Amino acid sequence: MKYKTVREGQQAVILNHMGEGELITGPKRVFLFRERFQMLKECTASSDQYLVVQENDGTVYHEPGPCTLFHNPLIYDTLSVEDTIKLDANHVIVVYKRRADSSVERRLVEGPAVFVPQAVEWLHEFVWHGTDPANKTRLVPGLRKFTQLTVIPDHFYYNVREVRTNDDTMITVKVMIFYVITDILKMLDTTHDPIADIINALCADVITFTSKLSYMQFVEQTNKLSAMDTYPQLTQRTQRVGLRVDKVVYRGYHASDQMQAMQNQAIESRTRLRLDGEMEDMQQKLTALKLNSEDARADLKKKMVGRRQQHEQCLDKMRQEHDLKQSQLRHAQDMELLSHKTAVRLDHEKDEDKRKLEFLTQLSALKVDVTDYLVNQEDPPPARQIRMTSSVRDLLPPFQ
Repeated sequence: MKYKTVREGQQAVILNHMGEGELITGPKRVFLFRERFQMLKECTASSDQYLVVQENDGTVYHEPGPCTLFHNPLIYDTLSVEDTIKLDANHVIVVYKRRADSSVERRLVEGPAVFVPQAVEWLHEFVWHGTDPANKTRLVPGLRKFTQLTVIPDHFYYNVREVRTNDDTMITVKVMIFYVITDILKMLDTTHDPIADIINALCADVITFTSKLSYMQFVEQTNKLSAMDTYPQLTQRTQRVGLRVDKVVYRGYHASDQMQAMQNQAIESRTRLRLDGEMEDMQQKLTALKLNSEDARADLKKKMVGRRQQHEQCLDKMRQEHDLKQSQLRHAQDMELLSHKTAVRLDHEKDEDKRKLEFLTQLSALKVDVTDYLVNQEDPPPARQIRMTSSVRDLLPPFQ
């Protein structure tokens, strides 16, 4: 006999000696007599979770969060909390649902979304070839298991091993494959591992291509391994299973160690010869460039000398023209000065003669013998003198 307290927000179950149970919801205080008291565990799901509820009669349902249920053993067998399925963009899940008539319905849920499955629904689990963590070119069957399918373009590396040429040379061909899923439902109906289909078709095409060629022919035609025309079986098979291979990139090949050593030596020899040829070609081009530069420099010097001579001749011509113009200008100035001087002299002489004439006229008016005066003005006087009488003077014309 004792008392038990059920706080607010709690629940409990009381079982009597007959096995009958009673649900107690707090707040409440109960008295126990020959009874068993059991507190109920609270199960809470957040907004990113949901409750998986299984009742005692076998009914199962999912309760999306946020929600809270108490694990009442009188009603529920089990209660569990599960996380919702968050889908990013370019991700898809395949959901199966059992109908009332026991048939199964299939649908696709595309992201971005938050998916809460119903109790009668389950997700398709993909089991594909996965990349070996120790070797990215090796794919292991069943290694990759997932429920969210990526529908954006993807790629993987793969080495096609033990491929023989027609001269019985064993090689390994290295490629990288880019693919994208185009029809999910078609892929689900036609294959359980599309990566395995891609690998098988790729190996078939590479073997078909290589088996027709010798080792040296294969080396010369490796560029064709990056063309989609070389992979007809791969193209047909991927279209049949709802995929599309956009590109196959050839990454190289590997032969046996002895063959690889011989190939490396041959490549080294060819490379050395090519480099020697390129060096010789560059040397010849450099020599030709020097000769052309010297020839161009000589032509430039000739043109510069010709231009300099032409410039000097032009300067001489301009200098001569300038001197000639200066001489002509000085001559013209001299002639003009001489003309002015002559005119001034003539004017002066004319004025002097006029003044003398006026003077002599005045002397004549004064009854002075002009002839004697003029004779006496001569220096020295003339040796002979001719005297003219007045009668003779009267016969002469008047002095002008």
